[in-house]
Parts: sequence; structure tokens; C-alpha cells
Amino acid sequence: MSQSTVETPASLWEQRKIEAMSRIQRVALDLFGEHGYREVTVEKVAAAAGVSPSSIYRYFGTKEMLVLYDEADPQVLEVLRDAGGGERLGFTELLALARPLIPVLTPVIITEELERRTRQRMEYVLTIPEVRDRQLRQMRDLEDQFRLLFAERSGRDANDLTIRMAAATGIWSCVAALNHWAGTGFERPLVEVYSEALESVVDALEAIVG
Repeated sequence: MSQSTVETPASLWEQRKIEAMSRIQRVALDLFGEHGYREVTVEKVAAAAGVSPSSIYRYFGTKEMLVLYDEADPQVLEVLRDAGGGERLGFTELLALARPLIPVLTPVIITEELERRTRQRMEYVLTIPEVRDRQLRQMRDLEDQFRLLFAERSGRDANDLTIRMAAATGIWSCVAALNHWAGTGFERPLVEVYSEALESVVDALEAIVG
């Protein structure tokens, strides 16, 4: 077995963490759907999921993040971090790597189960003010994570205007795609909406980079 095919302890731990968080989120969303978001406490979610309340707070931080956690986020960051062998590349080269990954990886990451949960999550984003407010903070945090990653991969300063614009374009375009999807009554499969949106993001980033 080659070294590249051996899963490291860190990646194995991260995968198990993602699986645990996704399982707890499924339990939480089902409880919210049955009893109402405000009527279900973190303690009730913990009991139904077979974990302690402290574990939920350690994983998610807040009750709102039980709704908002998206397992696709760390997966996308990992793909972008490792693409092209993880070596420093110009931003144009990074975009050239990203475009062919969209049709390959989007169907892998956006599974039917993830789509089901995302539809449930969006219903709470649209109806529960504190969830919507927390989503804005979550997206700003993600924007910073992508900005730092783009800077690291391209060798540019994290305050570089192009880097900031690239991170903002990527994150808030995905928010726009989710809002569009919800606004159509979840008419199309989420994987189609995201694929279309990501192609547009790469087009926009290529224009930004010039």
C-alpha cells in the first residue's frame, strides 16, 4: 500500500468527528421538526442522540449551530487545501484546478441525505431570527477561513484585495444559491443549484484575477 493511500490518524479523527456531528444533527433536526425548534432543548437532543450535553456544546458551541452545521464545509476546505499536491500556486493555477473538480466532487459531497438536512436547515434559517443571525456570523467565519486558505495556497498576503474579494465571492455566492433554492420551494436538486453557482463563482474569480 502506498503512503498516499494510508489515512493519517488526524484525518481519521476528523472523519469520525464529522460523522458524529452529522448523526447528532440528524437527531436534532428530527426533534425540531416533530416538536418545534424552541421547544427542544440541547439536553433533549443529547438524550435522544445518546451523548452528553457537554459533548454537543463542545462539537457545536450553540443550539443554533445544531441547525447550521454543514459537513460539506470542512470537506471543501480540505479539497482546496490538498488540490495540486498542496503546493503554493498562482491564483490562476488554483482556479484552473478548481473548475474540473466541480462536476466530479459536487455530487460526492452533496448527497441526498445532506440535501434533506439542508432543506430542513433552511426552513429554520428563514423562520427563526436567532438562527438567521447566527448564520451571518457563521458565513463571516467561513469567509475568513477561505481567505486564509487562499492566501496560503497562492503565497499572497491575507489582506490582499484579490484574496478578500475571492473569499467573499465564493462564500456569499453559495449563500445566494441556498436562498435561491429555498425561494423556488427547493424545486431543483441541490447538487444542480450548487454546480451552477460554483461554475459562476469560478467565472467571477477569473474576472477578478484578470
